[in-house]
Amino acid sequence: MAKGLLGGIIAGGLLGMLLGNGFGALAGGGMLMALLQIVLIGGLVWFAFRLFRRRSIAAPAAAGMASFAGAPTSAGNQGGFTAAPRPMPVAEVRSHEIAITRDDQQSFERLLTEVQEALSAEDYARLRACTTPEIMSYLAEELSQNATRGLRNEAFGTKLLKAEIAEAWNEGAEDYATVAMKYERIDVTRNRQTGAVVEGDPDHPTRSTELWTFVRRAPDSWRLSAIQQA
Repeated sequence: MAKGLLGGIIAGGLLGMLLGNGFGALAGGGMLMALLQIVLIGGLVWFAFRLFRRRSIAAPAAAGMASFAGAPTSAGNQGGFTAAPRPMPVAEVRSHEIAITRDDQQSFERLLTEVQEALSAEDYARLRACTTPEIMSYLAEELSQNATRGLRNEAFGTKLLKAEIAEAWNEGAEDYATVAMKYERIDVTRNRQTGAVVEGDPDHPTRSTELWTFVRRAPDSWRLSAIQQA
């Protein structure tokens, strides 16, 4: 305050000299008025100087703050990591093992024979009754290819030699069972027109080991859903 007031008095004196009064105006009768004018002018000059100085300091600071706020943030200046939202889990079908009864085993053996006989007779209706639509389409395509080439497959005398339950489980409303089936049968391919044997031995059975997968939706019975070579 003292420095500002002193600076204001000096500035007021200089102003008075410029106006032609000089410092002598302090000795005249208007000393009080002159003093008030000096104080007033000095105060205005000091206030303007302080205001200008504050704006000069604040301008770079504001510029620096804008630059920092506009800069891309990183994990280092955030003070910690923000965990990304976890994706919603995909709905999972709960599965668990199931027990296979003696009746189930008999159903698997019966289906083995029925599928072989239906294929040999090219009985599509019988095939649909004991298979799922997926495996039915595969078997129907095989029959169609044989017919296109003028061939006919015959399989009879099917006999189950050994069967082992590879796995049995439940998914929702459906039961599944995969069975390793070793069986023998007479399997020959004949010419449709002449009946001549093109492939296979009609007098000696051939043995095969395959993985048959069956599916059941209560209260329906077991049906064949897949065949895979073991």
